[in-house]
Amino acid sequence: MKVARYKRFQMNKKTFGLIVLLLLVASFLGGSTAAQIKYLQKGSKGQGTPTQAVQPTQAPFVPKTKTAKPEVKFFVMSFCPYGNQAEAGLEPVYQLLKDKVTWTPQYIISDQKASCEQNCPYRVYNDEAKTRCEEAVKQNQVKDLETCKGYFPYTSADECLQKECAKLKAGEFESLHGQQELNQDIREIVAYNLAVESEPSVLGAASGEGILSKWWKFISLVNEKCTASNADTCWKEQATAAGLDTSKISQAEKAQKTTLAQKENTAAQKYQATGSPTVFINDTLYNGGRSPEDYKKAICSAFENPPEECGKILGQEGASTSGGCN
Repeated sequence: MKVARYKRFQMNKKTFGLIVLLLLVASFLGGSTAAQIKYLQKGSKGQGTPTQAVQPTQAPFVPKTKTAKPEVKFFVMSFCPYGNQAEAGLEPVYQLLKDKVTWTPQYIISDQKASCEQNCPYRVYNDEAKTRCEEAVKQNQVKDLETCKGYFPYTSADECLQKECAKLKAGEFESLHGQQELNQDIREIVAYNLAVESEPSVLGAASGEGILSKWWKFISLVNEKCTASNADTCWKEQATAAGLDTSKISQAEKAQKTTLAQKENTAAQKYQATGSPTVFINDTLYNGGRSPEDYKKAICSAFENPPEECGKILGQEGASTSGGCN
């Protein structure tokens, strides 16, 4: 299936702050009550929390440094539709520039206990929460005050910490759209690591395909055909179609899951990447459009000496960033 298109919302600043808070709580609860706030259309691959568009801080994009071989580091969740949108925009640029750029996918994976503790202050029903709930009812964001109060089941943060977080262990990880997304995050990391560690000739680089050609094909097929509900049974067919060794991916997934999850969690914290997608080009945050042409222009601006491929037009430029899973 193709990634569903999402509605855009017009809201004033006060309403936006209210809904962000409610959706933070909704995502913490696992998404079941989040459906009551109709921000997402049905039929999408994932049900991430949409965030307000981040407007570009620089136009055109200006990297901190220019290098002979730029690095594109992109943080995503494997079933965040906005992350998939970014991957769909980056993939044609990969096909154009291939190994003239270092492509580094990163995955936003959370420590369950740390996330729980961070969310507890937002789950307390106090005067501020009551005011926000009353505003939500007026705006028809929730049915009534009692429904809204369900988002704030505790009288204090300490109560939340004891009832929700104390039972969790540090070092146990999660991904926003559930266990199968976490599993797929790890598989995609493994597939990437196997690609960069393999002989270029095995991966087609000798024929000009690029070291990550099979990895990108795997990602594109998973984005098109799999969901956060069936990834554990769907991924192998896509990996096989991409020419990857599913047995090696399965073995590494099982053996390295915790280590890889911790590594991704550490990287996301280092770069303060909380939303999918978050893209850095030569360690400079990119907040522009997500069309192939947008990404190509930004990446090519990071070359000391842009290759001739940078002169090729990859279609229309797009609008600025339009949402993310957070």
